[in-house]
Amino acid sequence: MLVVLIAALIAVPRAPRSGPSGEQPVQQQLSDAELRERVDAYLNALDRPVPPADWKALGPPASPLLEAVIADETELPSRRAKAVNGLVAAAPDRASRLVGTIAKDERQPVVVRIAAMHGAGQVLPPSRAISELRPVLRSARSAGMRAEAADVLARRQGGCTEVRDQVARERSEHRAAFTRAMKRCGE
Repeated sequence: MLVVLIAALIAVPRAPRSGPSGEQPVQQQLSDAELRERVDAYLNALDRPVPPADWKALGPPASPLLEAVIADETELPSRRAKAVNGLVAAAPDRASRLVGTIAKDERQPVVVRIAAMHGAGQVLPPSRAISELRPVLRSARSAGMRAEAADVLARRQGGCTEVRDQVARERSEHRAAFTRAMKRCGE
């Protein structure tokens, strides 16, 4: 029994050690088939999230594959959200053209919209992130969705003004959802 336990502990993959902060992942040179296989494996990962560095290593060549998954409404929402996360890391310039539109689209699944909001917070300059997420913050049907937009905006320069203004407009029963964003804003 002890031997089995030791073997299991040895077999468990270790968490990757972080390298120097300035280290950039090297973009991998993969064939089209290898790239498609890697993207599919990352989108199907269940046990652990795929680190942004792994997506980034795939680079812009992964964009068309990820964009196709994002656009395919027959795909599982979780796969589409992972594709948004992957696109943000692999090709931020391409992601910047999509994330605002997806975040604002009430027809999209919640998990996809949230991934798009967080992506907007990462790839858009502060002023554009605010203008893209302001409609979600002000008019999303769900208080939770508005609060998630507030949390993303609270991380961006100039976003706290928008957050405070929205909290003042919210009905009292919805204000608790904005606690995390307000803490980020020093309130």
